[in-house]
Formats: sequence, structure tokens, C-alpha cells
Amino acid sequence: MTEETHRKGPSARISPRESVVRWLTDSIADGTLKPGDAVPTVRDVAARLGIARNTAASGLLEAERRRIVSRRGPGSYKRFVPAAASAAPLASDTVCVLAALGSFSGGTTAPRWSDSYLALELVPRLSSAGKFVTIANGDNLSERGLDELFHVPPAGMVVTGAINEQPAALSALARCRAAGIPAVVYGNAPELRAFDRAYVDHRAGEREITQWLLARGRRRIAPLFPSEPSKFWERERIEGYAEAMRHAGLEPLPCAVLADEKLKRDSIGSRRFRFFKALAMETIAKLRREGGLDAVLCISDEWALVAIAAIRDLGLAPNDDILVAGYDNYTRGGQFEGLEKGRPAVTMDKRSDRTAADLAALLAARMEGRLPPEPQVRTHNQQLVVNEEA
Repeated sequence: MTEETHRKGPSARISPRESVVRWLTDSIADGTLKPGDAVPTVRDVAARLGIARNTAASGLLEAERRRIVSRRGPGSYKRFVPAAASAAPLASDTVCVLAALGSFSGGTTAPRWSDSYLALELVPRLSSAGKFVTIANGDNLSERGLDELFHVPPAGMVVTGAINEQPAALSALARCRAAGIPAVVYGNAPELRAFDRAYVDHRAGEREITQWLLARGRRRIAPLFPSEPSKFWERERIEGYAEAMRHAGLEPLPCAVLADEKLKRDSIGSRRFRFFKALAMETIAKLRREGGLDAVLCISDEWALVAIAAIRDLGLAPNDDILVAGYDNYTRGGQFEGLEKGRPAVTMDKRSDRTAADLAALLAARMEGRLPPEPQVRTHNQQLVVNEEA
């Protein structure tokens, strides 16, 4: 069947996404695509059918969900026509991972701190439990997109995107609950506690980092965040810091925020780095004038680079005059990569591999009826990492 037939025939009455599925099934039926053939790329499908690339990608994902096409292994981004292709509904072991993939461009690896990493890690873990896994990018996913996602409902779902950054997450969870679809979530915010969940204990992690700093004689410790803490995990970090300070008989300092309207406008890269470094210099100098400062807690290792550069430009020694603590334990993949060679003195590895294992185990157990009715919760110990060369 030709592209022109699809545009003028029955496909005119279906969504562009469904037209991709229809084109694939017709191509398989008439022998244009044979078992074992590689499926055209997103770019090729978009050009062939005259649709947007994101629509073509969505249609290919739907075809994969219906098992019309498949991938040859976990993490593979190439699709093929399987030996027995059909447009059958989802099998009872098919699950969808709804993730916040951001600018992730595909591949088999991602930074271990990222949501993309969690999504990729879930594929082999759920596959080994006998589940067929698809990944949907929840960033900017509209209600219409969710309608299409649930047109053939998955048998289970894992939601890894932060709920206050990804509006589709709560809507997807509500749909799962209404349809009785098992759903497991990443996080521990109050809105998630009706579901099985695995989370990172950010309060415990920041408390441990603060205790490490206190043990090295640091008493004037300030959290240094790029914007006002508003997310649940950010507030948990602040509370963990405050608990450690109070336990040591010290008054917690207010969170120093490098916020400005320009935060929303400035480009990513060196210009953004210089802008925030200037704000950090101003903030750190002020804290030292007002009572002293000998350590800062940064929201991540990436923002620790900003603090290190600011401290150095103030004529001070990073990790000597002022100890710098990060979070997430990464040196590559951030927006400021290569702009500062220093590293935080201490950081926390969230061990996202363990989180992925917990999420996969919970969903498999829930789908197989091996859990009690009440929501189950899993967490694990994180790993304090001291950078001796910092």
C-alpha cells in the first residue's frame, strides 16, 4: 500500500499516530516488510507518511506495544518485524515505563543519577521477570497523548518522573488506579503514597553528608541551591541538614538561593555558568561577612562546580577554606561539564541501580499477586563518596 493510499483512504479518519500502526500492519500483510526486516527509522516514517517526527516516534512505540514490531534486546533502539507479527492486543505481561527522559537522545547508557538511567535499567530487570517492556517519554505528554497510551492499556506501569515536573505522571497514575492497572512509582511525596513505591531517602543522605562535614570541624554550613527548594525531595534534603545541625547543637543556616528571573532565560553552557558563578560569589561573600562560612551543601555535583569556581575567584581555597559537598556522584553528563575541573570534597551516590531493582521487583510481585493489598515501600542505603583528590 502506498503513502498516497493512506492519505486518501481510511487513514484519513484515524489519528496520525494510528496511521503509523496501520501502515506497518499493511506493509507486513502485503509483504513489503517481511519477518526479520528492519523497520524504517522515525525520520523515514515521518517523511513517508508526511507527519511530524514525534508523531512517527509515538506511532512506532504504539506498534511495539501491540507487538507488531519488536526490539532484539534490552536497550536496543532498532526495531524489527518479528517472526510472528500481528496486531494482537497487549499480552498480560506487558508493562510501560513512563519516564522523564528530557534531552536523552537514545542509546544503551545514561548518567546513573538520571531518570533515563532508571528507565534503561528497568528494561533488563523487568524482562528477566518475564515482562515485555516499553518506554514512554512523559515530558510534555498531553492528555491526548495519554489517551493514546492507554488506548490499549498496559498490564502494569512504572512511573519514574518527578510528579511536580511531569504533569502526565499523576494523570497516568490516576488512570491506572481507575482501571485497576498495577502501578509502581519512584518517589515518596504524599501524592504517591497510595501506590507501591521505591524511593531515595534524601533526608538521610543530606544528614549523613552534614555529619561528615561536622566531623571535620565545620560549623558554619549553608545549603546552596540554584532555586528555592520546592520539590518534596529538595525539602527533605533541607530537613536532613537541619536535623544534623540541631543534633550537634548548632543553628541551621537558611538555604542560600541563587534564584533570578534570568534563571529561566539564560542559555545552558558557559554563559549560564558564569552568571551563576557571579551569584554564588556574591552569596558566599555575604555569608562570610555575616557570620562566617566554612562549608556549603550543593543540590548536586553539577552545582558544586559553580560553588568551587566561585570560591576560587574569591581568592579562597575550595575544599580547604570552604568545604564543598555535592550530591549524585557524577562528573560527566551535566550542563556545566568541562567548565570547572574541581570536584566536591564529598558527595552521595544514590545507587539508582538498587532503586531500579526495587521498582522492578515491586511491579512484578504486584502483577503476580504476591503482595498484600496495602501499598508497599522500598528504600536502600546510599553510598557516601569522599573525593580524596578534591
